[in-house]
Amino acid sequence: MRLVYKGFFVFLALLLFNCEKDFDEINAPRTGAVTTEPDGLFTVATQRGSMTWYMYDRLQRYIGNQYMQYNTITGSGGLDHYEPNYGMFSDIWDRMYGDQSWEIAPLFYVTHTIDLCIERENPHKEGIARIWRAYLFQRMTDLYGDIPYSKAFRNPLPEFDKQEDIYLDLISQIELGKELIKIEGNYPSYGAADLIYSGDRTKWEKFANTLLLRIALRVEKVAPQITQQIMASLSDVSFMESQSDSNKMLWDATSSNIYFRNPILVTEVFNNTRMSAHLVNHLKSNNDPRLPFYAKPAKTDNQYRGLENGLDPNEQTVFDLEYYDQFSRVGEAFLKEDGATYNLHYAESCFLRAEAIFKGYLIGDAEQVYNEGVRAAMEMYGVTNENLISDYLNQQNIAFQSNSGLEQIITQKWISLCMNGVEAWFEKRRTGFPVLGQLQYQGSINNGQFPRRLTYSDAERRLNPDNLLTAVSRMGGDTQTHRVWWDIED
Repeated sequence: MRLVYKGFFVFLALLLFNCEKDFDEINAPRTGAVTTEPDGLFTVATQRGSMTWYMYDRLQRYIGNQYMQYNTITGSGGLDHYEPNYGMFSDIWDRMYGDQSWEIAPLFYVTHTIDLCIERENPHKEGIARIWRAYLFQRMTDLYGDIPYSKAFRNPLPEFDKQEDIYLDLISQIELGKELIKIEGNYPSYGAADLIYSGDRTKWEKFANTLLLRIALRVEKVAPQITQQIMASLSDVSFMESQSDSNKMLWDATSSNIYFRNPILVTEVFNNTRMSAHLVNHLKSNNDPRLPFYAKPAKTDNQYRGLENGLDPNEQTVFDLEYYDQFSRVGEAFLKEDGATYNLHYAESCFLRAEAIFKGYLIGDAEQVYNEGVRAAMEMYGVTNENLISDYLNQQNIAFQSNSGLEQIITQKWISLCMNGVEAWFEKRRTGFPVLGQLQYQGSINNGQFPRRLTYSDAERRLNPDNLLTAVSRMGGDTQTHRVWWDIED
C-alpha cells in the first residue's frame, strides 16, 4: 500500500504518451487546456475491475473455477486440492490495490474517480462511481475478510477495517450513489467512457438494487436486522428486467492488446484447462441443453467427458497431452472474440429475487422467478429453443419444489455462474450449496478442508505489518480456513 500512488503516475503517463491506444479517444484533450477528468479513470476502473486476462487467470481460472468445480487444471495442482498458493493470493491483492503498476489498480482508480467527480460537481458520475466502488470492495472483502477500506488511498499505511463495518458502509455508499444519480440537472454523462452501461443511470440503478439484494442475503445469518432493513427498502424498486440490464464487460475482438481481449479466450491458449467431471456429469444427468455450449467434445472420441477435480498430483503430469485429449475443453459459449464476462447478470438477479421471495422477504411467486432465472441462464449462452428449455424445467428434479427450494435456486445459480467461480464460491460459503464432488487426494496443509478465504499479501505483510497483524489477531488467524464475518454455514 506504500506504493499506491505509483498507479496515479502510470495513469498520467497514459494521458501524456498515449501508451495504450485503446484509450486514445477517451483521454485526448478536446481543447488546449490540460485538465484531468474522471472519465478516463472510470474507464480503467471498470475495465480492470471486470478482470482482464491476468486477474481472470489467477482469481477465476486457477482459484474460483477449481474450488467450484467448473474446471480443472491439467497436472492437478495444489489449488485443486484446496491448498494455498500464496503467490497468487498476493497477486490478486497487489493488483487490486495497486502495488503492481502493470495491472492498473481498479480500487485506486475508482476512489479517485469519485474525488474528481466531487471536484467537478457532477453527482451523476459520482453516484455511478460510488456504486461500482461498492461492488469492487465487496468482492475484495469477501475474498480476504478485514481489509484497508476507509483509510485506503488516504493513508500510506492504512488500518484494516472490520468486515462488518465495511458492509455497513457499502450499503450507505450504494444508497448514496442511487440518490446522486437521481439529482435533477443537465450533467455531462460518462457516455462511451462507461464500458458497462454507457452512462445509463437507469441501468446503474437496477444494478445497485440487485447489489443491495445480494448484500442483504449474504449477511442474513449474522445481521438479520440489516437484511430486514434492506429488504424493506427494496419492496418497490426495479431490479434487472432483461439480459440488456446485465452488468458485463464486452471485450474487443480487434484489439492487439490482450488486456482488452476476452480473458477466457486469452487463457485458453495455455491448453491446460479441462472442464470438471462434476459439472459435465451434472449437465449430462439432467439432460441440460447447455452442455454443448459449456464444453467441447473430447478430441479423442467426440464425447463430453470432464476431468475429475482433486486427483493425486503424483499420478498427473501437465505434459501428457494425449491423456488430456480424452477430456472436454472450455466450450465455445465462453470463447467468443467479442464475448462478454459477467459481473452480475440478469439470471443471477432472478435467482436472488427467487430466494428472497422463497424466504418471505419480498412479495412474488418464487417458482415463477426461479423459472425466469433458468430461462435467462439458458438464453445468455445460446440456448433459445423454447421446447428444450421447457422440457428441462419440467423434469421432476428440476421443477421447483418448496421443500428443496433453496438448494434448487443455488444449484441453478451455480450453473449460471459457470466461469465466474469466485461469486459461486461466495454463495457456497454462504449457503452450503451446491453439493460438490469429493476430492480423491487431500493435501497436507488444509487436509481437504474447503477454503473459506484467501490469505493476505506478502507485500502488505512487509510494508504494513502492524495494521495487518492487528487484523489477523482480530480475525483469529490468516489461513484459508479462517472464516470471514458472514461465513457461518457448515
